[in-house]
Amino acid sequence: MNSACYSRAILYRKAQGKKRLAGYKDKIELLLHSDFDPARLLRLPETDKLISELQARNESSCEPLEFASAAASLDFASSRMADRRVYLLIDDDWKYCGAYRLESARSLCTGFDFDQAKSDEVRLISSDFCTQLSIDYSEDRGVGIFECCLRTYAST
Repeated sequence: MNSACYSRAILYRKAQGKKRLAGYKDKIELLLHSDFDPARLLRLPETDKLISELQARNESSCEPLEFASAAASLDFASSRMADRRVYLLIDDDWKYCGAYRLESARSLCTGFDFDQAKSDEVRLISSDFCTQLSIDYSEDRGVGIFECCLRTYAST
């Protein structure tokens, strides 16, 4: 994509982000059980670089897991990503608002309610780009299913 097209795309995403930001903030506050800090929100070009860096790496392993509750899946995420600085991406809102930087995944609230937050995906990417953990929420006949995937990447 040339720079003029990328600039237009960024402008469009920023405009969409203004519409989505309040909902994104709410999701972040519910997931972290703390106030939203605008200083932790990455700008869109920074977020794009983060995704490009991850995509440039070779996936070395993928560990799929399934949990019956949000608490269990978030507890797993917290334990696996606890001692790392991470980037938080929720649903597709991050594409328009930016990734959110965390000092540790320990701050995840295991009481997060995906239905209440109108959310179906939480993704954590380690700041060294060696690990990504995603939680995908779906419902089947009234039963919540939390599919996790823990991916590790080789250095480039």
